[in-house]
Amino acid sequence: MLWLREYLAAHELLLTLLHGQAFFVLGLSIVFLARRTARLEIARGLASLAVFGFCEALLAWSPAWYASSSALVPWVRSVLMGAGYCFLLAFAVQAYVPQEKQRWGQGVFASGLLALWLIGLVFAYLVGVPSDRVWLGAEVVARYLLVVPGGLLGAWGLRRQTYRTIGRERLPLVKPRLRVAGFALGLFALFGGLVGPVAPFFPANWLNEETFLQVMGVPVSLFRGLCGIAITCGIGRALGVVSNEVELWLESMERMQALSRERERIGRELHDGTIQSIYAAGLVLEGARYSIATEPEAARAQLTRAIESLNRTIQDIRRYIFDLRGEMPDDDLEAGLRKILKDFRINTLLETDFVVEGESVRMLGAERRLHIFQIAREALTNVARHAQARRVEVSLCYDTNELQLRVSDDGVGLPALPISEKGQGLRNIRERARLLDGALDVHTAPGEGVTLTLTVPY
Repeated sequence: MLWLREYLAAHELLLTLLHGQAFFVLGLSIVFLARRTARLEIARGLASLAVFGFCEALLAWSPAWYASSSALVPWVRSVLMGAGYCFLLAFAVQAYVPQEKQRWGQGVFASGLLALWLIGLVFAYLVGVPSDRVWLGAEVVARYLLVVPGGLLGAWGLRRQTYRTIGRERLPLVKPRLRVAGFALGLFALFGGLVGPVAPFFPANWLNEETFLQVMGVPVSLFRGLCGIAITCGIGRALGVVSNEVELWLESMERMQALSRERERIGRELHDGTIQSIYAAGLVLEGARYSIATEPEAARAQLTRAIESLNRTIQDIRRYIFDLRGEMPDDDLEAGLRKILKDFRINTLLETDFVVEGESVRMLGAERRLHIFQIAREALTNVARHAQARRVEVSLCYDTNELQLRVSDDGVGLPALPISEKGQGLRNIRERARLLDGALDVHTAPGEGVTLTLTVPY
């Protein structure tokens, strides 16, 4: 292993390039995954992590800047360091604190930290502190006060956010990958925070990049680069798994809806066929009525055939109209909607709210509840597939003579959706609303989401 340590120590520039490349790929990966995963709560803080990745890459590549004689290069490096590590701490806070308890957005928080950072640099320079000491002090403060808490809090925050936002069904798929990313963030707090430049105070005079090279025989940039690779792989693979699982769930829901529509179509066709059987039985009964006085035995036989025909027709109706359309829901309306919304939340990871106003005064039949459940599923599937929403609210309002179901999201709005999908989903919902003798209202505007309101009279 001695030859490996000597080789790595002799190729410090190559390791520095690897360090920068790892974090640059981290930033690019998050940017490319942002469009697919922006609707997921667990992915919303990753913009700050992407900024940190790009800044860390530029810092790792900064030795190449020193070929320039410009006095601005060290100042630019200090500003980049402050910006990157402020955004790292902002990501950590966002991951640790639930969104409903956050007072500021991550961008505002990071910008505020960066403003304080810049004020400190300018103040130190204006009071006469030598520039080299300003740059050294800025790096030490950034690593100790931003990287160390940012890495440790980010590691713990990723763990908390995983259990908070990922359902039990998906947890075994995602947890190992996010655990790798969290462990790498914790290690970066050590290698990127505690192991910094040499400074005349503890612990920088004891634990620094020079002593690390002497003891370990390899530059610390190697371990920083490995941390970047682990963070990139962990987060990238976790988001990929979650996104694929969401797509699979959406496809299964669309298949279920297509199957439901097909069942209803078959049910309608078979129901139309039973009319012919009933009509034939009516003709037999009509003949029996005319012959009952003159030929009672023949009339009795005709009545027997008519009864048998009607019994078969009743069996057909039960089998095709009810069985082909699936089991009728046993849940009451509120419990069924809660199950649908819980399934939606687990499979899409979108934030959801369910609000009930008033109390049910009348019990809806199983057939009508089925239509309302299917409308809710159709609306939620359209939100997950097309709306690019982050939050969905379902409200159920009971009134004296009617009930109202409202599904609203904060997505892109209906005009931005594909034309074909815009018509298909609404046609299915309107058809069910018509079968319920209800009224459907759709309110939407670009960038303001869609609010679908179904009013069903008792």
